[in-house]
Amino acid sequence: MSQMTLAEQLVLLAELASLDQKARSVADKLETVPGAAKKADDVVAAFKKQLDDVEAKKEASDKARRTVENELADERAKIRKWESRANELRGEREHAALVSEISATKRAMHRLEDTQLEHMEALEAAQKLAVDIKAKHDKAAAAATDEWSKVGADVKALKAEHEAFAVARQALLEKLPAPLTKRYEMIAAKRNGVGVAIIKGEMCGACKRMMPPQLCIQVRKGLVLEACASCHRLLVHEDMTKAASPAPTP
Repeated sequence: MSQMTLAEQLVLLAELASLDQKARSVADKLETVPGAAKKADDVVAAFKKQLDDVEAKKEASDKARRTVENELADERAKIRKWESRANELRGEREHAALVSEISATKRAMHRLEDTQLEHMEALEAAQKLAVDIKAKHDKAAAAATDEWSKVGADVKALKAEHEAFAVARQALLEKLPAPLTKRYEMIAAKRNGVGVAIIKGEMCGACKRMMPPQLCIQVRKGLVLEACASCHRLLVHEDMTKAASPAPTP
């Protein structure tokens, strides 16, 4: 690495710029090409959430129904016990008190039965709604599968292309001195993945800022490694992009 001239490093940076530009283009396509399929997935996810919510309501209604059912069973057991005792009581006051207690318990049971009916109706409604949403979910899932099948081959090819660019990019980075690689990566991380700006004429090709003529000459001759004062990307002259080997296209 120590034998690599600054001009050669700038040529490699020019190759990186070309690779990164193509990689960004592929990345953009990976976002747009499956757009309809992703929207279809969102519809499926929305129905799935509705279905989960309805299933939760079903479970809550069924749990409440069973709770009331158990309370009713306890109350019926009390009444059977008290009615059995009523026949054994001889005192009028004790008998009247027990009959009053039985009547109050029966009224409470009627209220529990009404509540139980409400829970059963809620459960039945939730079950019907779940069937309806499930049908819509399955239809949406089938539509999503169809959309992905339309773009599956394109997405696979774009992913392979993007991976190939990543491999080529890594190979270029390994040729550069480690400090320069680290600097480049830090700049690229802050500049949407592109750490190099091409000087076109006397202008930064990234931010369109005019460059000092002397700086442009020095960069073109490979005498200095500088960054744009505006966008902070490393500067490479457009003449060096002609010297760079073409970026590999998978």
